Amino acid sequence: MRAFVVVALLGAALAAVIAVPAEREFLLKQKEILRLLSKVHEPNRFKHQIELGDKFVAGLEELSFKDASPVHSLMKIFKTKKFLPRGEIFTLFNDAHRAEMIVLFEALYFAKNWESFLATACWARDRVNEGIFVYALSVAVLHRHDCRGIILPPAYETYPHLFVNSRVIHEAYRAKMRQQDAVIRMNFTGTVKNPEQRVAYLGEDVGMNSHHAHWHMDFPFWWRSADYGLQKDRKGELFYYMHHQLIARFDLERLSNELPFVEPLSFDDVIVDGFHPQTTYRVGGEFPSRPDNFAFQDVEHIKVRQMKDYVRRIQQAIAHGFVFSKNGIIIALNDTEGIDMLGSMMEPSMDSPHVEYYGYLHNYGHIMLGQITDPKGKFNLPPGVMEHFETATRDPAFFRLHKYIDNIFKEHKDSLPMYTKKELDFPNVQITKVDIDNLETYFENFDVDLLNALDDTVELDDVSIKARVTRMNHAPFTYDIKVKSDKSHTAAVRIFLGPKYDWFGQEIDIEQKRMYMIELDKFTAKLESGENTILRKSSESSVTIPDQISTKKLWDRVEAGIQGAATVEVDKDHRHCGYPDRLLLPKGKPEGMPFTLYVILTDFDQEKVNDIAADYSYGGSISYCGAMHGHKYPDNRPMGFPFDRKIESPDVFFTPNMFSRDVTITFKG
Repeated sequence: MRAFVVVALLGAALAAVIAVPAEREFLLKQKEILRLLSKVHEPNRFKHQIELGDKFVAGLEELSFKDASPVHSLMKIFKTKKFLPRGEIFTLFNDAHRAEMIVLFEALYFAKNWESFLATACWARDRVNEGIFVYALSVAVLHRHDCRGIILPPAYETYPHLFVNSRVIHEAYRAKMRQQDAVIRMNFTGTVKNPEQRVAYLGEDVGMNSHHAHWHMDFPFWWRSADYGLQKDRKGELFYYMHHQLIARFDLERLSNELPFVEPLSFDDVIVDGFHPQTTYRVGGEFPSRPDNFAFQDVEHIKVRQMKDYVRRIQQAIAHGFVFSKNGIIIALNDTEGIDMLGSMMEPSMDSPHVEYYGYLHNYGHIMLGQITDPKGKFNLPPGVMEHFETATRDPAFFRLHKYIDNIFKEHKDSLPMYTKKELDFPNVQITKVDIDNLETYFENFDVDLLNALDDTVELDDVSIKARVTRMNHAPFTYDIKVKSDKSHTAAVRIFLGPKYDWFGQEIDIEQKRMYMIELDKFTAKLESGENTILRKSSESSVTIPDQISTKKLWDRVEAGIQGAATVEVDKDHRHCGYPDRLLLPKGKPEGMPFTLYVILTDFDQEKVNDIAADYSYGGSISYCGAMHGHKYPDNRPMGFPFDRKIESPDVFFTPNMFSRDVTITFKG
């Protein structure tokens, strides 16, 4: 019998297909965005952009907008001085701040051409609160067709204060005053007396923080699809699944560090573990701390009783199998779109069927945790870490809040019928063997450029000052999957990793284990009749993205391209959202830690939703970050399939197109 080798190269091979030489016009656009985001706390230092901004109001008639009303609103708010002043702290969870940001975003988004967009951005650069400006500009760049492929500088280099602690900032200022280059070591929060400090390397990882922030830029809860002409396919389900995966990954890191699975918080109980961020705003003081054993309290416009009512109504909807829309229409929570509806309700997004009734469980939860130590505003404390998507995962309470929300999602998933053999099977396709390289993790150093953290002064030149952080990484590895097929097929391949033992050392059965299953990859592969070998590299994962290019390297690359000194390639599907590829595996233990690997093959022709090539990458991070630019999510299976529903027993669940085996992850230090 003939054997076929299928080398799955969705990451590397497709990158070679999608990436094309960048035209000079594109590189000039990229340069303008870098200029706009350079030292956003300081006045713009680029003469061309300053002149565009100064001429903006007088030249409005010459500019073109699909909808000019946001521009007029922008001018009105600015003239009446109602904008949040520059230097003040912006948070998306503040209704007034968000309303101002949306006006600016719409002015940028509705610009008909690049010239109108750039002129609007140059005007706003020095006149609008810098937090509002950075967020609105970033979301506009991510969604405008004429900005596809433009790379935003890493968030941790644009706003270093949100990613490094206050001691590093103080040391950085001292180094600049001395005019000395410096590399400043940053430690994680807490001490050995705090068990949660063992997993701080995950919650405080700058790549993970950036992923969480960019996900909420790609899928903003305030997004109005009808008005913006861009539908976010399965947005509510992605809200559920991305956060579910963050919780599962956090739990596997806890097991790797001799900690039990994270407990969900409760609005009736105290939050056992406090948190001291050790970070400071650029202006506005330190991020507030939360002592141990603090209870939820009413904050302005949000009552604890309200939160309990929201939970009760959502759980009633799950129990009844339907929700009420605002106009009284009954909408079924069925097995296909029900999870998408629930995600929209619990965030909530603009797609929530009845936001006043089902409430703001997720968003208000963030606000209540952020303001928990000053609920009445008596001390005028700045927003807490939970009130910024860039900083929220630093607080262990983030994972407790989302475990609580995830358990409500589970109630819905558990109410659905279990998958049948027909739904699980791939007839006449059998996985016969799965091999994988040794799985090893380790810690490494990574430097964060602090150029944008420090004020410019006439007397002092910029010097190279960086924060050195410790982060986790893993050795590259390859899956080698042997498959026997009766004929040619296009197979969808899903790879998951789950814990073998719980915190007590007891083996976990498949029904319990499924809630802690992390997705490692999802891709398509062509099968031929007979024996097949599928090879897939860890670097090609549909879950992750590589490190973002540094601002300095991006500047140098763009300049070289503009000058004709180098060829610069552009990927129009480039994604900023994506879990860091370094964190694909949980840490494991020095002596080796057993996990269980699962590989599932299904018939992609039965689940595809469009005629786009099966191996199209959608930017490479489809699993957690969905599809952008009007694309539909490429398959109709529920996210997390087949582990998203109850499993009666392994004998009933497992079919020949599935394969499981134990693997060991060894932490090398």
